[in-house]
Amino acid sequence: MTARAPLLFGLSLALLGLVMVAGVLWGTAEITWGERLAILTRADDAPRGLSMIVWEWRIPRVLAVALIGAGLALAGALMQTALRNPLADPYLMGLSSGASAAAVAGIIWLPSGITDVVGIPVLAFLGAGAAFTMTLGLSMQRGRSLDPLVVILAGVAVSLMFQSLTAFFLYLGDPQATRSALGWLMGSASGTGWNDIPMLLGALTLVGVLALWRAGDLDATLLGDERAEALGVPVETLRYSIFFGTVLLTGLAVAVAGIVGFIGLILPHMARLIVGARHRVLIPMAMSLGAAVLVAVDLLCRLLLAPEELPLGVLLALFAAPPFILILRGMRRHA
Repeated sequence: MTARAPLLFGLSLALLGLVMVAGVLWGTAEITWGERLAILTRADDAPRGLSMIVWEWRIPRVLAVALIGAGLALAGALMQTALRNPLADPYLMGLSSGASAAAVAGIIWLPSGITDVVGIPVLAFLGAGAAFTMTLGLSMQRGRSLDPLVVILAGVAVSLMFQSLTAFFLYLGDPQATRSALGWLMGSASGTGWNDIPMLLGALTLVGVLALWRAGDLDATLLGDERAEALGVPVETLRYSIFFGTVLLTGLAVAVAGIVGFIGLILPHMARLIVGARHRVLIPMAMSLGAAVLVAVDLLCRLLLAPEELPLGVLLALFAAPPFILILRGMRRHA
């Protein structure tokens, strides 16, 4: 399988390119092929209004969604390795619940003047960071190394606490503000712009390069902590690095597009089925598949009920169930 990895990765990049082009060319606004060509080439006769739709809305949205999908898939692959748990995902440490509670509190309770200055994305990122800090604090024991099982249990406890807070805020909130908060909770890329691209690209590049650099250590981690340490792998440092990389990628993704589930759980498994478990080939494949799938789902969210737009979480849940069932069947056969 590894020998065919470059070809398979090339095919995944081609798929990503096709869905990104489709995301730019198609949408709720009707644009002829001649107008599309004129807009993309910045011709003088290109319609100004349609050019603004393509260059100021569709292109940055497609790029941001691709970066978010790649980041979540990368974070999921790293978390599954760090915790040696196939059901681990980027939200396992309470990140989504913390971000949800902070964002919903801001939408429902804070005055609009404060949220306009601070911004819901900033509040969501701070909430994710707070949940991560609590999970890590509950997991750490003086004089003992970090236990993956304790991390999982602490993440579940923190998630339940913040989910309760979110439900409490929604129950007491104004119906109109509650509807806005629910829309954010289900995920949407409708508010993305060019200003979101640099931070998403910077975080993905930083974590992706470091993960590829330590790919051999990540492979050794799958053998267990004792064997990895015997091979010279600093397991504890590596695990903390993965956690901080995950909170960076996931926090930014949640801040920009809300809660986007299933990408970090399903896509790493799909990448393993295609190219195997070696991280040097797994990481690029997971990132490209995550980007392609999320861009395709976002395009469908825009088109299916046009001019209305479906939340990302609705279609992702529908599309994630069949491959997840197939993965579980495959795991049972290999058990």
